[in-house]
Amino acid sequence: MDRAGSNEPGAVTFMTLRPRTTRLAALGVLIALIAIVTAVGLWSPIAGAQAVVVGSADFRNAPELPPGQYVDRIVTGDTAWYSIIYTNNTPYNFAVAFQDSPPDRGVDLSVSLVAPTLTTVDGPAAVVSGSGVTYPAGHTNAWFLKVSLATNGQIGVEYPIVLTIDGVQALGTDDCSDIDACTLDDGYAVVGVALAKATAELEQARSQETLVAVQNQIENSRGFVESASALEPTAQSRLARAERQMAQLCAPDPMCVEFPNPGSRTPLIGWIFGLAALGFGAFRAFKKLTTDPAPAAAPAPPRRLSSREQAQAEKKARSKQKR
Repeated sequence: MDRAGSNEPGAVTFMTLRPRTTRLAALGVLIALIAIVTAVGLWSPIAGAQAVVVGSADFRNAPELPPGQYVDRIVTGDTAWYSIIYTNNTPYNFAVAFQDSPPDRGVDLSVSLVAPTLTTVDGPAAVVSGSGVTYPAGHTNAWFLKVSLATNGQIGVEYPIVLTIDGVQALGTDDCSDIDACTLDDGYAVVGVALAKATAELEQARSQETLVAVQNQIENSRGFVESASALEPTAQSRLARAERQMAQLCAPDPMCVEFPNPGSRTPLIGWIFGLAALGFGAFRAFKKLTTDPAPAAAPAPPRRLSSREQAQAEKKARSKQKR
């Protein structure tokens, strides 16, 4: 019943239970919320917690690490490689230490900063730090950390270590539109417009140069044709005169041949050789006509007869007289 009591004789008095029930329900909800929050908190990562990483035995497979703290396990006598993104002249700080109490002796844990060409720039030491290093331009900005655990007798013993990385870049890209005061997109658009304009001007200049070159070739060809047309009557006249001279001078000589009548399609070299042949024939005929004949040989003086020949001749003469 919902009443606190009654003044009637024999009435039974009941206590009000609704407020107590409401408080218990609220307390139960609060306990449930605390349990949920506690459970979620146990499974949630703690800010600044050390991430677990596994270094590689080869720099080519090294995991890439942003700034932070990392836990790894390394065996004495081994080396672990890690990759970082480093920019020239950036302050850096790298440290390595045992996660638990360090061994008393016999081991040496160190870290080295290694350039892209595998040149050790700083270290080995437990802590390597500096205001920045510079490497020649043209190399990638993927650098390396080399952690070594040297030993003089404890071969094959594994230790957990903590690696601290600071002063390197964290990977990630954002759109320029998502960054306040970013003007890269506007600058890129301006550059694109200027590039398109310059390309169009270059193509136009190239077209004009080509047009001028073609016009010059046309003018040269026209000049050549005009010169050839102007020289054609003179060449024809000289050719006819040469043919007449050849016919007059070489007719008695069987070695002279008739020069062919050149047609309109006779190549220039044919004209040259023809004129040369005419000139040679005219030269031979001129030389033949102008050369004096060789003088006749003088008669040889009579030979004097010997005494014997003279006696025989006289004897023959007397015999002829007797007859």
